[in-house]
Amino acid sequence: MNIFELENISFAYNQNVVVFNQISFSVRQGDFVALVGPNGAGKSTLLKLCVGLLKPQSGQVRLFGEPVSRFDGWAKIGYVPQNPLKDRQFPVTVEEIVAMGRTALVGMGRSLRPEDKAGIDNALHLTGLNSYRHRMIGQLSGGQQQRAFVARALASRPEVLALDEPTAGVDALARDDLYSLLAELNAGKAVTIAIVSHDVDVISRYATQVACINHGVTYYGEPGRSGNRTAQNQEINHVKAGNIVHA
Repeated sequence: MNIFELENISFAYNQNVVVFNQISFSVRQGDFVALVGPNGAGKSTLLKLCVGLLKPQSGQVRLFGEPVSRFDGWAKIGYVPQNPLKDRQFPVTVEEIVAMGRTALVGMGRSLRPEDKAGIDNALHLTGLNSYRHRMIGQLSGGQQQRAFVARALASRPEVLALDEPTAGVDALARDDLYSLLAELNAGKAVTIAIVSHDVDVISRYATQVACINHGVTYYGEPGRSGNRTAQNQEINHVKAGNIVHA
């Protein structure tokens, strides 16, 4: 089954900035998909289209086989945006951050139920943050903060995690720890992963599928598969050539 399916999608931020023109893309259940590509290629835009945060000008988006306009299973999708913490001094604890992940199930302003607290505990345990639950989010390292937002996405026990550059600004150890966590979640096809990443050499060790994005999908398949290696390497070389910006 396809978790995300985009069919003949066209999207532009305005008439002068066309990102995609009639592209199709899908993510299958159980896959670990890395979205890579050159500067401004549309990787983050594609991920936002997949999770319903952006609406295409034409084409169809389906989530779990349902048109996005009729989809109501939002708790199945955990989303980690770029730079989720805008203010490091924001007065909120790790546990409170993670509890926000239950909003789709509980509703705004409602008290947490026992199953919600269990979901929060499970997410904190999975991400190794249980002992930090009462810490203020600004007291954590960059890598720990990213894990807290992954825990927020996991709190609803989703079937898919969509992550937009989750390792930006963290050190190599925190990066590798996060990728190892995602690989564990994906093991046995338990949680489908779709991730925008510029850690090309690293992510290819974990991903089961790599999608090279350049205002379209120029390569989509297993990392390093020889039949399309030229197309894949061409896009990867673009990524390595300069600084990554987000589109």
